[in-house]
Amino acid sequence: MARALRRLAALVLAGAAVGAVLGPARRALLWRWELNPVLRGRLVAERQGCLDCHRGEAGREIPNPGSRWGTVPRFQGGNAMMYATSRAELEEFIRFGAPRAWLDNPAAAARLDAQRVRMPAYGERLGAAEIADLVAWVAAVEGVEPAGGGPAVAGRALAREQGCLACHGIEGSGGLPNPGSLGGFVPGFLGRNFTDLVRDRAEFDEWVRDGTSSRLAGNPLVAWFWRRQALAMPAYGEALDEEQLDALWGWIGALRAEPGGAAGTVRGGGSG
Repeated sequence: MARALRRLAALVLAGAAVGAVLGPARRALLWRWELNPVLRGRLVAERQGCLDCHRGEAGREIPNPGSRWGTVPRFQGGNAMMYATSRAELEEFIRFGAPRAWLDNPAAAARLDAQRVRMPAYGERLGAAEIADLVAWVAAVEGVEPAGGGPAVAGRALAREQGCLACHGIEGSGGLPNPGSLGGFVPGFLGRNFTDLVRDRAEFDEWVRDGTSSRLAGNPLVAWFWRRQALAMPAYGEALDEEQLDALWGWIGALRAEPGGAAGTVRGGGSG
């Protein structure tokens, strides 16, 4: 008995040691799985110095004498869309440093030349995929209307109203910390983790209403991580009606259908 207990203790210690070594690797691997255009775009923005000018300090925009509004627009402040009115114009800003319509207009071009801080043109520095990811991220943080029309817009508004994005990230991009969980983060709606967690509309409804999935709750490994994680999915019960669930499902479907976007699609549709 004593020998068996020593062996068990040795196995536990060995398992803990292996877990300590593999923990960061496991998290890094799962983080790659969670990557999506919005998260990739944020990483590109950080690498390329975009946040040096567009983040500002203490929520204040940095001055830009001579520019149209006197400052460099701060991301997540909503002011960027005073300059770019669509995803297409966002892409032109990144690729050319300004929309083509401005560059082709002598008066607008002269105003660009007069400002102190000039937006660099990244067209020759970044590839098409990186530019697309940057557009996805800026569109997300600035609240550009999602594809899919009314239902998607209603679903996004509801997600914001219910606090979903506080945990699931900007535009449902995920990746926010969740200590003790598998991967150490809250999964979003755009990456591969979503299709592992939500196989169809019925399971999505179960997650929202009950805060769990009966299919996954029966997996001992999943259940073990769920007991350890700091943040758990709240159960909304009957607080959301069928029409609201339709709107949320439509919004997520629209997000995942964005060009070059999600690593998979959600199955099932309607209110079934």
